[in-house]
Amino acid sequence: MLDPTLIRYVTDSSEAARRAAQLAAEPVLGVDIETYPAAAYRDRPGAALDPQTAEIRLLQVAALDGRVALFDLQQVPLDALAPLSAAPWATFNGSFEYRHLTHAGLTVPRLHDGMLLDRLLSHRLRKLAEVSADVLQVDMDKTEQVSDWGTAELSEHQLHYAALDALATVRIARELLPKVERNDQRRLYALWCDVLPVLAGLQLQGQCFDWAGHAALQATWQQERDRLQGELQEHLGPEVSPNSGPQLGSWLQQRLDADTLKRWPKTEKTGRLKTDADSLALFAHLPMVQPLLRYKAVSKLLSTYGSSYCKHRHPVTDQLHPEFSLGFTRSGRAVASKPNTQQAPKQGTFRELFTAPPGKVLVSADYSQIELVVAALLSGDQAMLDVYRKGGDLHRSTAAAIAGVAPEQVTPQQRQAAKPVNFGNLFGQGPAGLARTAQVDYGVAMSSADAKQALLRFQLAYPQLEQWKRQQVAQAQQFRQVRTRLGLVRDFDAQGEGYLRGEAQNIPVQGSAAEVLMSALRRLPQALTGTDAALYHTVHDEITLQVPLDHAETAVEALQDAMVQGFLDVFPDAGDVVAVPEVKQGASWAAVH
Repeated sequence: MLDPTLIRYVTDSSEAARRAAQLAAEPVLGVDIETYPAAAYRDRPGAALDPQTAEIRLLQVAALDGRVALFDLQQVPLDALAPLSAAPWATFNGSFEYRHLTHAGLTVPRLHDGMLLDRLLSHRLRKLAEVSADVLQVDMDKTEQVSDWGTAELSEHQLHYAALDALATVRIARELLPKVERNDQRRLYALWCDVLPVLAGLQLQGQCFDWAGHAALQATWQQERDRLQGELQEHLGPEVSPNSGPQLGSWLQQRLDADTLKRWPKTEKTGRLKTDADSLALFAHLPMVQPLLRYKAVSKLLSTYGSSYCKHRHPVTDQLHPEFSLGFTRSGRAVASKPNTQQAPKQGTFRELFTAPPGKVLVSADYSQIELVVAALLSGDQAMLDVYRKGGDLHRSTAAAIAGVAPEQVTPQQRQAAKPVNFGNLFGQGPAGLARTAQVDYGVAMSSADAKQALLRFQLAYPQLEQWKRQQVAQAQQFRQVRTRLGLVRDFDAQGEGYLRGEAQNIPVQGSAAEVLMSALRRLPQALTGTDAALYHTVHDEITLQVPLDHAETAVEALQDAMVQGFLDVFPDAGDVVAVPEVKQGASWAAVH
């Protein structure tokens, strides 16, 4: 595929400007970069992958006809390559190129992303070499990927490797774009491409985090853990370690009554009693279990959100820079990692550590009951839709249906008990699963008989939703696929069957809700023009901005409008159902959540 006579290694500024202008006339360019750690961070793991601690050695640009220019940025100024921004780029995992080149000062144009194209068609997240072999029938040797790109002189092998990467990206895009079009996924692909720079920008910007407060909180957790461990040791006896699953299981086995032992979850291989937090939570009412639960809860906080969080403290910005990725989940939700700040503990003491930058305030809103609203729209269930059209609360309506009372007579406890019923139905849960979820996730004691009765009353209250769910399961069983509103496919053959019945009902709902949120994110940059506001965080139904104090009112209106219009982008006929999100302002994430 690669013609050596069409490759040009460019080290002269004048030649770089000339070739950049020539390439800018192409309809699309394949773009890739090679990076290496900056001198001050040479010993830092992953430094070459971080725009703040890396240098760009090569910017390689390919045309569809096979011409490839390898611009050596140790010798060519980046501003000489500004004309390249006039053409759209084809990349592979384009967030990487976007963050590095944006940080370096180059304007990045609209991106195509071969990884996302392939994700839509293969239903998997594959690396460039695998996609190249499958789509282009070109084998790629990735050995040079980890070579020294900061060396004084690049080898012929390095230059060949870099050129092939750039050419492969643009030709993969050429092959896959028409297939996405034929598969009726162009809208979804365009949405992902629009959201990619929004999330990449969020990762580049980072999140302010109170490290001094974090150290103090760790100390508090450690003191609490030590205190609980001492009390628990007296409770268990000196021969039982609270950190040993087999020892705890044996201790419980000797003390629980026969009925409880029969219901207690057990390991498949050994039949030992499970002692994880979720299993213990099912029996949280038992006095002997309560000390174990408290100990495990604080131990989890320390192990997951204690010193391990400090590994993500950035040496340059002193902030968190979690990675936000598209296409990693079966539902299409964007996910955060390193660290996963989307799953930060809900305890206010931890979320208070996520703070607004000096002189700014956090502004946040979420879609109320978004997955239930989406389920109502997808199924056309008129009972559910009527609740939302009247500005009602589906948890209250479901509670009324279960208890057989008027909505205004529903107690707070009954409303809380309705939540697992509503959400459990979207996952296709049966009585046993619902009873477990109610106890573990909502703190609601519910027997299997109660859960069975609640599910029956739910089905009677929302019959069209139940019919739609049955249709989804039948479709998955017959065609081995279900789709979201904009066309993301959950393929049970390519991706593994998993829990087909539950996912057939839930993926279209969860995935369509994710498309709503991404549509709102896509609208944000234009909506926030002139406010100096920026995206601070996003979770599955929530958007948080950091805003200068004097622009807060404007940002609130812009956020509300983006979220309402984003919903209508996915569900154009939902105008009488979608409520304007309530917006909160505060100095920390805890204050706006």
